[in-house]
Amino acid sequence: MYSPKQIFGSRLFGNIYNLFLLYGFSHIIPILLMPFLLNTIGADNYGRVNFALSVAFYFQVVNEFGFDLSNVRHIVANREDRQKMSEIVSAILCSKFLIFAVLAAVYVPLVFMVPMLREYWLLYILVFLRIPGICLSLGWLFRSMENLKYVTRITVVVKSLCILPIFFVVKSQDDYIWVAVFFLLQELLGGLASMIVARRVYRIRFVSLRLSTVWFYLKESAPFFVATFVTRVYQMSNTFFLGVFCGEYAVGIYTAAEKLYFAYVAFMSPLMSQVFYPYFLRVKKFEVINRIVRLVIIGNLAVLGIGYFVAPYILPLFLKVELGQIIAYFNMFLIVLAVVIPSEMVGYPYLGSMGRVDEVNRSAVIAAAVYMCGVGVLIVFDGIGVAWLIGMQLLANLSCLCCRLFYIGRARIRPAV
Repeated sequence: MYSPKQIFGSRLFGNIYNLFLLYGFSHIIPILLMPFLLNTIGADNYGRVNFALSVAFYFQVVNEFGFDLSNVRHIVANREDRQKMSEIVSAILCSKFLIFAVLAAVYVPLVFMVPMLREYWLLYILVFLRIPGICLSLGWLFRSMENLKYVTRITVVVKSLCILPIFFVVKSQDDYIWVAVFFLLQELLGGLASMIVARRVYRIRFVSLRLSTVWFYLKESAPFFVATFVTRVYQMSNTFFLGVFCGEYAVGIYTAAEKLYFAYVAFMSPLMSQVFYPYFLRVKKFEVINRIVRLVIIGNLAVLGIGYFVAPYILPLFLKVELGQIIAYFNMFLIVLAVVIPSEMVGYPYLGSMGRVDEVNRSAVIAAAVYMCGVGVLIVFDGIGVAWLIGMQLLANLSCLCCRLFYIGRARIRPAV
């Protein structure tokens, strides 16, 4: 047994604490921002901004190319070799900007060719230009080094500078474009700040690279990209389908409930991929790993139960528009979360730390196929709606969880749940 002093003084606890501060602050502001924007720019424009973000999001996931996961083992293995770390950082940044150049050549013509995008072309260009800032961000380096305090400090400062002004600048429905401008500034400043801090803390330098080196890290990330992309497809596509088939008002109401869902996911998911995954790779003690997995799943269910009972009393303090619908959709998302968190936990943190990346990827592909087939059926029978799409998301995540538990059992590993 570990003493309280050992637990609270451990690097793992420190990273969890900083992650809690980081994602707590990062999502308190958007949650406060949501009712403000619904009341000032209206549900239609709020939905329009979120639909634009959802379109650009697919390109963003391609640009990330799984580097946030693939680089972990490289950094962990070379954390004392500053020259090698500089090579890894340089190669990944180079790869991301090469991918961005290709994506820009596709995205910009697409915006001007599709009528529903061309009408609001400035909005779509602004949300796309967030991607270079995301490319510059070295948050993944700090996470791989299990040192999240720098990510927390950067995020708190940058969000305060770039998001809080929205409350003072946005005054009417026509000001929705300023929301995209401040989102863009947030990513650019955050990326530049992380590079400055990484240079000072880890003495990272940009080095000249051979094409073969860049190609090596691209190939290393490809398997992780598959899992990341298809997982994001079935977890993040509801906004896109609602925008196409149901209009911007439906997107606005849906994303109001989804913001609360993602506020929780945005804390738990990085906890698993950015804290537990490096930690599990380092310790490789499965009696400890199993205990952590069980505690996370039980704690998740407890928190969701509390959320179900307190939401009807808390949400009316912030929301004045379509409150009944938003609470109903939020309760559906609570059911999804009861499946998502265990599925994520037995994914990369558990199977991934054992080197079973193929099984993680395969389960994600199966889940994405289930989601797309379900959405296809809804389209054929003209059944696209908020409740049905959340149901498809639940079905996809349940498929993913079942597959991963099956792979654990087949490998004769004692399930952690």
